[in-house]
Amino acid sequence: MADLKMILKDGGFQFFLENIKGSKLKTALKSGIRKSLNIIKRKAVSNLKQVNFKKGSIDVNKPIKFKNNYGTVYNLPSFKQGIMVKVFKDGSGGRAEIIGRGKNYNLILSMIENSKGIRRTKGRNNRKEHSTGSIGHNFFSSAVESTKNKVNESLQKNLEDAIIRAKNKFYK
Repeated sequence: MADLKMILKDGGFQFFLENIKGSKLKTALKSGIRKSLNIIKRKAVSNLKQVNFKKGSIDVNKPIKFKNNYGTVYNLPSFKQGIMVKVFKDGSGGRAEIIGRGKNYNLILSMIENSKGIRRTKGRNNRKEHSTGSIGHNFFSSAVESTKNKVNESLQKNLEDAIIRAKNKFYK
């Protein structure tokens, strides 16, 4: 009887994994995670475009000028820049969020999301706080809920694609 043999070629993955630097592999993993998290960002931006106010809908790409009661004008970044995708340095995961501080912080975004606009008014003898009465639109939390399954499904595919791209660069 003849011996049956099965030869499996891995396409050089074993050699690739033994000889690639850890930083290159981490970069590939981080790009796959970032690509999956950007699904949430795109959905949040599209939800924000659909929010209507008295003056119309929001232009998410345009920087905002905000004037307070005292006449001070603030130049805020665009709404699109206020939604952030952050991948952890070690490549173990990431997060998508509305920026809470830093140069791209846009205080209006959190007010639109949570409707927690609190305004202080000063009278002569008393100090009052009251809500601005805005309605929460939950554009970001609804984007997270609606795309959660899609992100999880795409994560594995994006990681595989990123590792294959790193392998192809390694052999060039």
